Amino acid sequence: MKKLMFTLAIFSLVFTSAQAQKQLGGEHNVEVNLTPFGNSPVDGTTIKYRNFLDDDKAFRVSLTVGSNSGTYAYFQEGEQLDDPVSPQLNMETSNTLIGIAPGYEIHFDGTDNLSPYFGIEAYYMMGSRTDMIESWGPNDLDNVGQPDVYVTWDLTNKQAYSSLGLNLLFGADYYFSDAIYVGFEAGLGFGMTSFGNHTIETSDLTAFNIQFNGAFDPTTAGAAIADSFVGELPFNVLDGDIFYDYYEQGYTAPNQVSNTSLGNVFNGAIRVGFLFD
Repeated sequence: MKKLMFTLAIFSLVFTSAQAQKQLGGEHNVEVNLTPFGNSPVDGTTIKYRNFLDDDKAFRVSLTVGSNSGTYAYFQEGEQLDDPVSPQLNMETSNTLIGIAPGYEIHFDGTDNLSPYFGIEAYYMMGSRTDMIESWGPNDLDNVGQPDVYVTWDLTNKQAYSSLGLNLLFGADYYFSDAIYVGFEAGLGFGMTSFGNHTIETSDLTAFNIQFNGAFDPTTAGAAIADSFVGELPFNVLDGDIFYDYYEQGYTAPNQVSNTSLGNVFNGAIRVGFLFD
């Protein structure tokens, strides 16, 4: 209900406002996206800046910075064993995204309140995901079955990707005051995405081989982890997918190395900006 009221308030301001002055040239502009029906009413991941070189020309640049992480306990202290007391074991997930998109706009007459425009925008983005899980067990073949000398170790799975592209855009800004507007934007975009090597790392190789590979002699216990795979591979520690012995288990799914796209681009949020000298 709060999100609905928030949206209605925005639209009531737009359609009941008096005449408002749009850009004249020389102003600066900061813009964010409103997502009243999303998890957060304001999406601050991407912020756009514009400099109106004239009343009909503007330089623009969008900055995208996003990061989220979570830690989850999947075994409580003593849940596995009470003598000796087994430790609490955690899972962690983290995602990061950084991007920049410079561009240029040409505005048309429109009306006193409305400023339609065409624009062009190039972009480059980098992102990564890392999942980690802790385990408790022996890190020496002689310690198998002796929990009083077990250790906590971790397994990490991660991958990075990058995207670049070019968008041809059209949109419009509707000023409901001399400094504030709402707007929309859509267009046609060309983009390319490439995936970095998918990598697996462990803090204790022997403990890893004992648990995942059934190590039974020094050779198998010290075997190097198959730690690098070309292309995008699925992993989600919260679903229990953190490691595959791809060769031994016959993993045959194709691993996407890159992607090229050409199609519509559309900003589904409500663009809200503030104009200042």
